[in-house]
Amino acid sequence: MKKRTYTFQERNRLLISLCLIAVIIAGGILVLGKFPLETVMMIVGFGVGTLIILFVFYKIEKLTTLIPFVIILSVNIMTFLMLENRPSITTYLITYFGLAIITLYHRSLYLLVSGAFGLLITNIFLLRYGESAITNFSPTYYVSFNLVFLLVTLILIYQSMIGKNIQAQAFDAAKASEQAKEETLELVKQIKYTVEQLDQLNDQLSENATLTNHYSNELTSTFREISGGVESQTHSANEMNESIVAMNEEVSVISDQTTEMNNNAIKTSEIVASGSKDVHQLNDTILVVDERLSETVTEMSELNEATAQVGQVLETISDIADQTNLLALNAAIEASRAGEAGRGFAVVAQEVRKLAEHSIESTEQISQILGLIQAKTVAATNRVNESIEIFSKGKKLTDETNQAFQKIDQFIDHLRQSATDLNERMNILTESSANVVDEVNHVSSTSEQLTASVQEVFANIEDQNNRMNELNQRVIEMAQLTDYLRQSLQTNVE
Repeated sequence: MKKRTYTFQERNRLLISLCLIAVIIAGGILVLGKFPLETVMMIVGFGVGTLIILFVFYKIEKLTTLIPFVIILSVNIMTFLMLENRPSITTYLITYFGLAIITLYHRSLYLLVSGAFGLLITNIFLLRYGESAITNFSPTYYVSFNLVFLLVTLILIYQSMIGKNIQAQAFDAAKASEQAKEETLELVKQIKYTVEQLDQLNDQLSENATLTNHYSNELTSTFREISGGVESQTHSANEMNESIVAMNEEVSVISDQTTEMNNNAIKTSEIVASGSKDVHQLNDTILVVDERLSETVTEMSELNEATAQVGQVLETISDIADQTNLLALNAAIEASRAGEAGRGFAVVAQEVRKLAEHSIESTEQISQILGLIQAKTVAATNRVNESIEIFSKGKKLTDETNQAFQKIDQFIDHLRQSATDLNERMNILTESSANVVDEVNHVSSTSEQLTASVQEVFANIEDQNNRMNELNQRVIEMAQLTDYLRQSLQTNVE
């Protein structure tokens, strides 16, 4: 498609160039023919304007399909203008020039349009200027001129159709040739790529063959070592069997010890539970004693207050006794002044004074006793407070002891669980060791089979080495064929 479009544009450029030459020639003919200046300027100006339009269409590559129609129209208009100014056979023949240049497109449509305009110009020329331009003009000229122009148009149309077919065939042949060339180049590329791949494959095969030969030798050496290793493995399997049997016995002993440890843990847990219960009871007892001590402290405080009140009462009594003693002394003095009359009153005063002194002594003794009671009460209160502090510490210790028993109980539970898990693992280990013994026995029998297999592998490796030698020979032959193919390809390409 791109090729056909490019050809159409090339023909547009060629036709525009021919039109430019035609305008220049027409201008020269008009000047040499001494046409009026106005006619020359009009025809040449029309031709130049048409060329500008055609050039713009060609450059912007838009409306390029209209260029042939513009050329047809402009050529026929210029022909008509020239006939109007100088009607003659030579001027009329320009119509055939317009028809001839359009044949360069090889398009029947363009020839039909140009032929229609040509027939129109022919009939205008014959009708208006036939008698003056043609000597001995007769009506038969209408038929002959139209018939000749029509035949020329039809011949050119047929020729354009043939040319178009030839052009299409040429394009198809060129396209087929181009496609064949591309396919050939692609085939050459593929062959080159195949040759390169064959080179790489030959290199890889050669390298792989060398490596395989090397590996075969190493494999032979390895299997020799395996043969010795199999015997060593059989001996090791027997030793392993003995070791596993001994380990199984040790596992049984450990399992028994684990069971005993689990039983001891259960007993310890029971003892800890009993101790924890005793600690709870001790804690409850301490709480009761603490309450009783608190009540005792309260009562001792009340006793101190009561003894303090009794002391105040004794002080009051002591004051009264002192006053009574003073009154008795005054009464004795007054009785002695009264003489014989106051003797009886003096006796009473003496008794009262004795009673007051005795009361004072009694209050002093009671006061001393109360002081001693108060001191004892204070000391007892202090001891009770100390006992409360000691019981608080004891309560704290019992709480800590209780927590310790709980932790011990948790530890014992964990220990018992661990012992149970360990016992289960020991049972699993016992089963596993029995399985290992079976596997070791199986390994021993397998080792014997492996020894026979190793001997068979030796024979296979020997056969493989022979095959690798044949493969190396085939690789050399393939490399020679690849070189021959590369040389042939280069010769054909050149």
